[in-house]
Amino acid sequence: MRRFDWQDPRVVRAAQLLLAAGFFGVWQIAAGRWIDPFYVSRPSDIAAALGHEIASAQFYDDLRVTGVEMLLGYGVGAAGGVVLGVALGRFAFVARLLDPFLVALNAVPRVALAPMLIVWLGIDMASKIFLAATLVFFITFFNSLSGVRAVERGLCDVARVQGASGWQIFAKVMLPGAASWILTGLKMSLPFALVGVILGEFMVSSHGLGYRLNLYATSYNTAGAMAMIMIMMAITMLLGAGFDKLEAHLLRWRPPPAWVSAAPRI
Repeated sequence: MRRFDWQDPRVVRAAQLLLAAGFFGVWQIAAGRWIDPFYVSRPSDIAAALGHEIASAQFYDDLRVTGVEMLLGYGVGAAGGVVLGVALGRFAFVARLLDPFLVALNAVPRVALAPMLIVWLGIDMASKIFLAATLVFFITFFNSLSGVRAVERGLCDVARVQGASGWQIFAKVMLPGAASWILTGLKMSLPFALVGVILGEFMVSSHGLGYRLNLYATSYNTAGAMAMIMIMMAITMLLGAGFDKLEAHLLRWRPPPAWVSAAPRI
């Protein structure tokens, strides 16, 4: 009898599709029977709203604006977070010195910060990019810092005994050892880049997906608002899937985790 492989990507994909189909099917049946569609709409109405968006030229212009703001915010925040996190991981005293201040800055609610950014940077793209960058920065920073700190000091000592310089230890031991932490931070921060941009556009903007979401929400167009949310979810899922492939390629030297080899087969 052929054993059933639960780790087969085709099996996983089929299960995901069945789960999604079941969710939307229950939602379609429940809306209008047990739940007021005014609050959650219906999948059929959302699909119609999605078709209307896809046929609209203005939608693609707003999508471009949001995409540019997201990519710039993500790039600035990720680069700053990784560089500073790795740098402070090498200098323990500076990291301990700055730690309470960075924790305090990270605790500032971005919703409260958004109006001030609009005052400081205006209503153009700069405020949205900066807001997204602040969300991305701290996630990548703390992950990068933790990754460098998690590298076994014994490996660094062995390399030092073998005559490696400080830079060689950093480039050949510390960075590869922290790579999985850094990539995890980069992946985790992807959705937050979109969240920051949408938050800025939602508060004050005349372009972007956040503007369209706010327009539909304030006009009680639940189907249109849910369509915007679905589009944002799809963007995040596509970016996450692409990043998974990039991570698998960059970390192809790493052995698979134990749970993969120990997965049950029927």
